[in-house]
Amino acid sequence: MGVSAYTIRYVDRAARRKATLTAPQRAALEELEKRISLNPFGSPAQSNRDSSWSAPFAGGFITYVVSNRHVVIDVIDLVAI
Repeated sequence: MGVSAYTIRYVDRAARRKATLTAPQRAALEELEKRISLNPFGSPAQSNRDSSWSAPFAGGFITYVVSNRHVVIDVIDLVAI
């Protein structure tokens, strides 16, 4: 029996930002969601100096915390490319 995936959740602010992403950005973010749901501590995630983690996707990055088999995404920042 394998390890169950982490559940991905968004705080309201991040959910609103996700809703405004372009189709390619949303697809890249959804691919990242799949990766971090299986291992939120593995590549490409980087630990921040507090209890949060960050991970990039094409066009931006997310910041999240992990607790009790949940990944809670609290920030989606976009970068100009």
